[in-house]
Amino acid sequence: MSASYIPKDVYAVCTFQTDSEPRQLIPTRETITVFYGSDTTRPLLTVEDRNINKEFPCKSPKNAMWGFLCFGAGLIVGALLVLSGPVGWAALAVGVGVLACAGAAVYHATKINHLCTESLGKGNWKIEHEKVTFDRSKAITQNSILVCDTGGLLSPIFSYAVAKKYAQQIDSNNGKEIFLNAVASFFGGAGIIIAGAEMGIAKTLLWMGVTMGVMNELSYWEREGIRNSSLEDNSHYQDMNKEVDENSRIPGYLNDVPESVTGITPSDLASPDILELNEKGGLASRDGKTPVFFNGKWYIQDWQKNLIEIKQGTALSKDLTALEGIDSREVWKTPEGKEIVENIRNGKYSESLVATAKDGLGRVRPRNLPNLARELPAIKMQNIKNIGKLGVKGGGFVGFFFPFIATCFSEDSRKILAQAMAEDFGKGINVVADES
Repeated sequence: MSASYIPKDVYAVCTFQTDSEPRQLIPTRETITVFYGSDTTRPLLTVEDRNINKEFPCKSPKNAMWGFLCFGAGLIVGALLVLSGPVGWAALAVGVGVLACAGAAVYHATKINHLCTESLGKGNWKIEHEKVTFDRSKAITQNSILVCDTGGLLSPIFSYAVAKKYAQQIDSNNGKEIFLNAVASFFGGAGIIIAGAEMGIAKTLLWMGVTMGVMNELSYWEREGIRNSSLEDNSHYQDMNKEVDENSRIPGYLNDVPESVTGITPSDLASPDILELNEKGGLASRDGKTPVFFNGKWYIQDWQKNLIEIKQGTALSKDLTALEGIDSREVWKTPEGKEIVENIRNGKYSESLVATAKDGLGRVRPRNLPNLARELPAIKMQNIKNIGKLGVKGGGFVGFFFPFIATCFSEDSRKILAQAMAEDFGKGINVVADES
């Protein structure tokens, strides 16, 4: 089917754009002698013409910016939940990590609106016309797709209405993808601190490295499944998958290493805090039988335990106020002291809550009640921190799947571009290519 050649100012839509407005293609080749009819202001474009009239705000740096900001915020939250007292090097390491994330976020923020020109200039047109050249360069047509250096796919669209409609859809898709990656980054940051405190940094980094490899492989097959089962009647989409942007196991951020590491972001890191650990920091289930990564039953039980302890501790703290000012040796003589001791002996409070009130043989000592009163605020704070850590664990478990959901949105943007190309086909100029 005949495809139109592309003159200057034809609209363009990109799979990485994060606003809803299409742009216009402009020439960048040095020699221009071929124009659209008698209009010398509109040259026909070639593979050497790789720019637009105004840069798109790009998904890649925006995703990285929010990823680093949220990862840094997660580091802070994780530190608040596990670090206490004189923490020395641990606090310094977290501080350095937060500053590094902030610096990376600022760097990527400066690139959001200023990445297109350079990336498009380093990109390549695919599915160009193999036989027709303008000014010694192959001509591009409605079938052509420009792959930018950052990974975005850009295609010419003649109809502004079509370009606008699909640009809005891509913008919405990319916004959702960025949000999901940001949330996953937050829980990754919090999780690495909590897990590092529980099982050591070496094991934590090993876990995260392994999960990156596993998630990359699973994402590859996810993309493969989507591409093999979608838009089978859309030739633009099929060409996109086979000739333009083939599925690959190599993560995009590795393509430019070592020349550039700016594509590496925290959004691919899974929270290591979803692991179930024993008291020694080893990977093992509580029943000592099967290692697990997340157990819903235990998770709910831990929530209940901490909430109950907070409630019990609040009530016990209130009861203990009656003993203020009383000598510890006289507590056993007071009716309030006797009642509290009896409640402890009868199991009204959890063992971890009243451990201070007991001696080495597990017997309740009334004289220890004043010490218990002084320790209850710290126990309550630890319960609150435990709940916070449980929140990170639950969020990390949910966030573990976010990158796969984000992949769906990313793949959806490719399909949207192919649909735009199909709907726009036949709306070009009267200078067409018989085959391309």
